[in-house]
Amino acid sequence: MAERGARLIVFFASLIVLRFGGADKGSERISHYRFGGFVGSGIRGFTPFRFSVEPVDTLAVRGLPAVLNCSAASDAPVRVEWKKDGTFLNLVADDRKRQLADGSLLISTVVHSKHNKPDEGVYQCVATIDNLGTISSRTARLTVAGLPRFLSQPEGVSVRSGGSEMLSCEVTEELVPFTRWERDGRPVELDTRVIQLPSGALVISNASQSDAGLYHCTIDGLGPPKTTEDAELQVSADSGVEEKLETLQGPVSVVKVIGESVLLPCVMKGFPVPVIRWTFNDRPVDESRERFAVIGGGSLQIVNLTAEDAGIYACQTDSGNMTSEIQAELTVHVPPRFLTRPSNTYAQESMDIIFECDVTGSPPPTVKWMKDGDTVIPSDYFRIVKQHDLQVLGLVKSDEGFYQCLAENDAGNVQASAQLIILDLGKLPLHIFAFLCVFMQKYSS
Repeated sequence: MAERGARLIVFFASLIVLRFGGADKGSERISHYRFGGFVGSGIRGFTPFRFSVEPVDTLAVRGLPAVLNCSAASDAPVRVEWKKDGTFLNLVADDRKRQLADGSLLISTVVHSKHNKPDEGVYQCVATIDNLGTISSRTARLTVAGLPRFLSQPEGVSVRSGGSEMLSCEVTEELVPFTRWERDGRPVELDTRVIQLPSGALVISNASQSDAGLYHCTIDGLGPPKTTEDAELQVSADSGVEEKLETLQGPVSVVKVIGESVLLPCVMKGFPVPVIRWTFNDRPVDESRERFAVIGGGSLQIVNLTAEDAGIYACQTDSGNMTSEIQAELTVHVPPRFLTRPSNTYAQESMDIIFECDVTGSPPPTVKWMKDGDTVIPSDYFRIVKQHDLQVLGLVKSDEGFYQCLAENDAGNVQASAQLIILDLGKLPLHIFAFLCVFMQKYSS
């Protein structure tokens, strides 16, 4: 089909130029047209040029290596560079950073201290085909885990048999993935009865004598392990005496991204043992649903979040002698997604063109345009129309290159690119040229 399309382009273009331009250089160029490539100064096809791999947000560890992946694909030779916080990196002057063969950036040893954070920031991969154009990847944030330290120490507690108790492990948010618990020097096995909260705290529900012992929290994987003081958990027999309802940890409002998991804590202590139920927007949560589970004696876990999961959740507790309700809002963000991407375009000098770009996401994404790696600033020449589309007025030859639509919200960012080629086929009427462009774009993209 492509070969047939190329023959049609040559046929129609030759007729058009013979009709409007005679046997001039335009007809000579068209007669030498070869589909999908270059022939001398003839019509050329669009150059395949895209990122096969783009960098993603990364949590790095001080003193260890980190890699930001990037790879650009094209039939032509590609040169890759890196930006950090909007400025090109000078890899020659930095012996800790180097570019790998595929274009990825390697930081051999991450440096991070209270007053010196040279590696933390926003990175972007920039790919260039010399004499043709430039495209930029999506951005990725490199965060470095802070120094391993505890904000407080766990305290010894006592729990009745069958009740719930919580041991705190207070650390900064980025350190939570590096925490683990031990009892009497052995790792604590987590399950639906014994869980670790997003804060790092350990919850033991339906406690028994086998849970008694000395507990400590450890930060591991950031150099030498750092451990809290021991805290003793005592498990007492059921005396039958009523105990006032106490909230050890209730749910708090949280923001998550679609597809992630969330754990909404509800850790209650009292006697009789409290009964915990959950509601979503004032309706009971169906705990039999595959993605929903109540674990750790009352905390609600939801996996593979959808946009419809966003709303108000309430933990309702009844201990027989007291009741309570704690509400929290779950917000689910959706990363930007393209509904319409910009398309490769043929045009002629002095024409007006529009690159389309339609995106969706939550919160609504912001959109910006780039041309060969530089931000397009709206003006009388470059206009944003129909909310996100880019209109270029009065084309000149220097407008050729790669245009990119970049969309970003709190959940992420994406990019899509298109190539503009400006042709010189003689002084053809614009409606005839537009007709020819339709064929060339259909069979050359």
